[in-house]
Amino acid sequence: MINLGYNERRLIEMLRGRGSMSRTELSREMDVSAPTLTRLTSSLLEAGLIREAETSRHGGGRGKPSTDLELDADGLFTIGVYFNPDDLRICVADLNGQIRAEIRQDLDDHSFRNIMSIAEPGAKEVIRKAKIDAKRILGCGLSFPGHFSRHPGHVFQIPQFAGWHDVDVDKDFQPFFDYPVHHENDGKAVILSELYYGVGRNLANFAMVWLTYGIGGGVVVQRHLYRGSNRNAGEFGGLFPKSSSRPSGQDLCQMLAMNGTTIRRLSDITEDYADHPRVLEWLDRATDQLRSLALTVARTLDPSAIVFGGSLPDWLLGRIVERLGSLETLGEDFFVEPPEIRKSDLSEVPHLGAATIPLYRATTPSYYSGRALKGWA
Repeated sequence: MINLGYNERRLIEMLRGRGSMSRTELSREMDVSAPTLTRLTSSLLEAGLIREAETSRHGGGRGKPSTDLELDADGLFTIGVYFNPDDLRICVADLNGQIRAEIRQDLDDHSFRNIMSIAEPGAKEVIRKAKIDAKRILGCGLSFPGHFSRHPGHVFQIPQFAGWHDVDVDKDFQPFFDYPVHHENDGKAVILSELYYGVGRNLANFAMVWLTYGIGGGVVVQRHLYRGSNRNAGEFGGLFPKSSSRPSGQDLCQMLAMNGTTIRRLSDITEDYADHPRVLEWLDRATDQLRSLALTVARTLDPSAIVFGGSLPDWLLGRIVERLGSLETLGEDFFVEPPEIRKSDLSEVPHLGAATIPLYRATTPSYYSGRALKGWA
């Protein structure tokens, strides 16, 4: 059993952001003495969480080259389980965020029993396919659409999962998996993978807008996932009432249906629809609505970047980001540096976001609240 202290987490965080660093650089950046750093690195080397890089580099003086330290990808593994109205995705990811094995299955039956009947053996299958040391599995992360309600275990607020009203996700997921289970909704899970492996890798403050059938998102403040008083910070869909037209995938599907075009899954809206009148109408309106949202986020949070992602077709996300361009157009009195508008490169791997949940809780300095256990014996 290994306990991760605050400075050990800081060291892991620095190596994750920089890739590799020398002991001298780590000591300087962490503002700790050489003996303290030696103790930190020794424990992490022994635990297998970091390793000495294969290549060395020369300093300015004499002597042998210094050896950098880097994360050991085989030091920790996590399981990620993600589901939405279209499909279920399960993966095993390593400490560097590389997916070692994955499975995907389309969903037609959205019942709890059906999804768990796929997820339980699926988690075992990806572990077997990845050929990893099961003792190195930290835990399992689950993510799904919806936001938290007054009952903390009830989070599903979209029509496709209406039958989950008696499911308590704080308790009912755990019996299906052999490892500690942690969960977040999809927007908060994907911003964690963005924080570790994407746009936010070296950013302290940024926001994410997650566009699927609904509208979600998340906020990172000083590299900490900000949840708010009721764990609903970043639930941007609430700014667009469901009784009105909104920039959601469900809204686009309904517009196409009214025109006689039935869309079964968002992925069916290929680029062949790029010139479709209803799609262009939706894109014009959605861009205006999302520009107002981006302005609100920029004015309220002052982030370095606003990242757009989701299961909305990638070509549509690209059009939205291209149209939004720079937030310099967000107001004539916007005198400060505007946040950068970015498209996520991780929209196709939301299960990596799920897999990041247990890693974030166990290794991120901002989540530290005492001694943290790895989760394996």
